[in-house]
Amino acid sequence: MIERRRLQRTKVAQPAKVLAVNADVGHDCTVENLNTLGACIFFDAATIAELPRKFDLTFDNCHTYWHCDVIWRDDDVGRVGVSWKTR
Repeated sequence: MIERRRLQRTKVAQPAKVLAVNADVGHDCTVENLNTLGACIFFDAATIAELPRKFDLTFDNCHTYWHCDVIWRDDDVGRVGVSWKTR
């Protein structure tokens, strides 16, 4: 497989939470790897089915947020690739 990323990613396996706009509850996920441009995030099947194209991600119990845009998704394995965005 050809690597298409502009920067190499660091494996982290870090628990996190996704917060979508107008959502009442956050969804647990695992950030598998990341770099300064984006991340690969793993979700369970129920969560990825309702995941919007834009959401916020927090690693520290909602003290700070990373704004994300979904670049690619693989619903079969529950993974999405995101880029970090500024708002």
